Amino acid sequence: MSNVGKKNQNQMVNMNYPIELLRRIENYQQKEGIATRTAAILELIRKGLELSEQNKNASS
Repeated sequence: MSNVGKKNQNQMVNMNYPIELLRRIENYQQKEGIATRTAAILELIRKGLELSEQNKNASS
């Protein structure tokens, strides 16, 4: 079932992370004062996607 176009809906995704990556995420979370690990992961994903889109547009 697609959530495209449906505002404020979430879907749970269970993932396994390498321990070193989790340590880096938790360090980022603490440094930035982010309340939860989930919020830190979401912020990092958003930032990574924005940067990727910017790089793609710059090379076009």
